[in-house]
Amino acid sequence: MSNTSAPNKDLPGTILAFIFIGVGCLAWWDTFDMGDSDSYVFPRAVIVTLIVCCLLLIGRNIIWGGGKNHKPLDGSAWRRIGLVLAMLGTALLMPVFGFIIVGMVLFGVLIIIAMFEPWTRKLAIAYPLIGATIVISFYLLFAVLLNVTLPTGSLFD
Repeated sequence: MSNTSAPNKDLPGTILAFIFIGVGCLAWWDTFDMGDSDSYVFPRAVIVTLIVCCLLLIGRNIIWGGGKNHKPLDGSAWRRIGLVLAMLGTALLMPVFGFIIVGMVLFGVLIIIAMFEPWTRKLAIAYPLIGATIVISFYLLFAVLLNVTLPTGSLFD
């Protein structure tokens, strides 16, 4: 007995992966204008990670097929719009309020947008602690360890 249904090869995902590989190659080429190695090491590391992940996605789609066919979740359109608006708001507010404050607010907004389950006392305590830990860890990683200048906010200058 043979299976007559063809596996889902996730053609849109494969096409987007090829597009992102092209964008990564263009970004890599742009790093040749950077003078010292401190300037191009981090962007190139991100570019390599992007290209490797895209190649893994393409390989998975070719060898095993893409994910299963599924119907999009109901009510997910407003979540996508909210995500885009939250990210745009972050980009606009970070120069004014700084990395830590905007990062904390963004984490809270994203949790509210993405929350499917009902709120419980445990989640209301855990999520702000997790958010603060993540934002402060990113700050320490970039500002202290990697010596990357993060916005402090024009209100605090």
